[in-house]
Amino acid sequence: MAKIGRNDPCPCGSGKKYKRCCLAKVEQSQRQALAAAALEPDPNHLGFCDDCYDEMATASNGVLDLVDAGKLDAAEQAAHELLERFPDVHDGYARLGLVYEVRGENRQAVEYYRKVIAFARDHPGLYETARVGRYGIPDLSIFGVGRPSVISAIRN
Repeated sequence: MAKIGRNDPCPCGSGKKYKRCCLAKVEQSQRQALAAAALEPDPNHLGFCDDCYDEMATASNGVLDLVDAGKLDAAEQAAHELLERFPDVHDGYARLGLVYEVRGENRQAVEYYRKVIAFARDHPGLYETARVGRYGIPDLSIFGVGRPSVISAIRN
């Protein structure tokens, strides 16, 4: 299709010049589409570029290392920082859930694991749909979280 010039007859058939008829509507529609696209997260970035993924994975694994070392206060702080730096992934919520679970604060752990589930539901393209468990709840093992007692509390 040839590009319509501003001074060409409008393709709507009004007989007016394009610039005096439909051009403003078309440009407005294009601006709205661009604005909507700008609000949408970049689908490639939710999956992360290699550099961002490596940085996120290092931070997430750092929280696990702190938990393994028994430094739960530092792990909690690192998990909050992970969540602030990478809000587009579930890892911050999952790591906070783990910290509270290891502390024996299962109610708080459950709340963070529920956030992991909500995140997975809000971003279904990021996770394997075949890994959904009973009750439509994602299989938390794909997130590396939760003992059976905590997971059963999530379902209740």
